Amino acid sequence: MKNTKYDVLIAGGGIAGCAAAKAAADEGRSVAAIFPNGGASEISSGTMDICGVVPGVKAKAVDCYEEGIRHIIQAYPGHPYQYSKDKAAEGAAAVAALASRGGYQLQGFEGKNVWLPNMMGTFSITAFVPFTSKDAVCSPQEGTALVVGLEGNVDFNAEAAAQSYNKYQKQLGFKETYYSVVMHLDGLKGRHKLSDSELADYLDTPEGVQELSEKLAEFCANNRQKFDKILLPPVLGFVNYHAAVEKLKADLGCGIGEVMTFGNPVVGYRMTRAIYRGLEDSGITLLRGGRVDSVSVSDGQVTADCTLGLTDQLHSGMKVKLQSSALVLATGGFLGGGMEARRRDIWLNLLEENLGEVTAEQLNRNPVYGAGQDALRLGASVHEDLSVKNEKFEGRVFACGDFLAGHNSASERSGAGVAASTGWLAGMNAAQRVKNMKEDI
Repeated sequence: MKNTKYDVLIAGGGIAGCAAAKAAADEGRSVAAIFPNGGASEISSGTMDICGVVPGVKAKAVDCYEEGIRHIIQAYPGHPYQYSKDKAAEGAAAVAALASRGGYQLQGFEGKNVWLPNMMGTFSITAFVPFTSKDAVCSPQEGTALVVGLEGNVDFNAEAAAQSYNKYQKQLGFKETYYSVVMHLDGLKGRHKLSDSELADYLDTPEGVQELSEKLAEFCANNRQKFDKILLPPVLGFVNYHAAVEKLKADLGCGIGEVMTFGNPVVGYRMTRAIYRGLEDSGITLLRGGRVDSVSVSDGQVTADCTLGLTDQLHSGMKVKLQSSALVLATGGFLGGGMEARRRDIWLNLLEENLGEVTAEQLNRNPVYGAGQDALRLGASVHEDLSVKNEKFEGRVFACGDFLAGHNSASERSGAGVAASTGWLAGMNAAQRVKNMKEDI
């Protein structure tokens, strides 16, 4: 490696880490981000939620995410939003700008939440949607939608989804009518089971999109019902999805939108790769395929012992030491590897901090309990500037995102918002810490 010293080092490549990296770089600092993968973003829905639900025995959906943030802080005084509430819109806008710079357009709705049909046959609340899904957003006006399944796709049942949408939307006050059809694509002849990824590969080609357009046009021409929009699973390509949507809209003369999904490799790939391109264009060094193994502070410097490259039974990876004046931990919670269970105890990795024991009695066994699980609110304790409270790190190590204590992003529909706002704040404060050090010298 040519460079092993930076002003700010970011551990993590999800939304929190990317927001922190951009914030520190915008303050004029040299920044590197090291991560093994895109974290939760790689298996995300490709949308950004900020706060759509206030948890409780009877969870409450909120139209305005700023209102939701206020209610969340009142209900959970230790929530990370108590520090970053003023950065929610700014952090989300920064992430959206990074994605846009990389070719992935995210659209917000002036602080309002919207509802999207999802692959489960229900609707999900979110604050920012990608270009490929904006026409799928539920409308309070009467309208008609055609839900399209693709023959062999094992991930989406269009008929069941359309029936469910028609029933479920009544609870939300929408008036759209959903129909369904399953299309056979000749270019995938002989394939009986198709994943979203395989379909996306085919629809990344001009031939694939052309065939889909022709099949849909033929069906619409022979159907007495006119459709205001056509909904598809998230399979319109890994790379050429923007062009695919534009072509289908032009050819069919109606809205085209992908329904929302969870843990999908197609939309996760689109979003993370676009954000990474945006970071690199911003002058940030990305050390992909690496991880931080341990962190120490001495003589005013943070030292991160890292492993770069392939690691398995036959490869140990390259061991390197990276130094910085400040470090931001954006390594996620249980999903990202920032936290782990060691028998019954919960540990914060890298901080080597024991959060205590979690027993069965502390867990609510109702899988749809509106208040969520208190165990998922475990995480790092921080000061107002998001520096970790462990004194051995001398205020030079900051934390953000799912690594923080006090929130349950799944039950709050706030994962991206907490990540973006706390990441942005942690990156700014880490950069300010470096600036103060240099001024003192």
